[in-house]
Amino acid sequence: MKAKIEEALSRSVCGGWDRTFLESILEQSEKQRDLSMKQKQALGKVLARNDEAAQAAHDNWTDVYEKEYKKDAFALASYHTHQPYYKPMSADILSGKIPERGKFLRMYDNKYSKKVLSQKAAPPKYKIGDYLVPRAGFSSYKHAEFPTDMLWTQQNLVVQTFQQKGGFVLEICESIHSAAKGAKRYRLLGVGQSVPIIVEERHLKKGKK
Repeated sequence: MKAKIEEALSRSVCGGWDRTFLESILEQSEKQRDLSMKQKQALGKVLARNDEAAQAAHDNWTDVYEKEYKKDAFALASYHTHQPYYKPMSADILSGKIPERGKFLRMYDNKYSKKVLSQKAAPPKYKIGDYLVPRAGFSSYKHAEFPTDMLWTQQNLVVQTFQQKGGFVLEICESIHSAAKGAKRYRLLGVGQSVPIIVEERHLKKGKK
């Protein structure tokens, strides 16, 4: 077992918690301390995550990421940058850096990530030029986004006008910011306004001209 642990530790794929755990187990083994059943189970999983196959995948990760994951990675980073857990890695992805393989795949397989990718792939309910109005449950404080910073008084005027008169779709946004059905985002220009507003599909409906 000692040889397997040392072999795993010699590989560059082994990092983070896995490396700390294996170093701790190795130290415990050298002091001839017995492992608990829970430690033995964890050890098997950690060794499997850092075997020769894992090292090969690690070495080829840059090519695999560029070919298979990069497009989805940017979509997921746009969502997770607004969430606490994967925020640092999301910032790296959005800046063009290659994320660490294991952590990225955990983010990719996250249940919220799957919902985000599902919403991204879903066909838009509305098209550019459509006249839309907010649904009854629309809240100016929760459901309105602005592409640029502005004074609250200006935002309030834009939102109030949109609530009263509706607006026209300028763009169907690429990024998804919530893991909910109808999370596709639209950039709209309110009637009589020069500043656009961004609203999710679930808060919109067709208006009567």
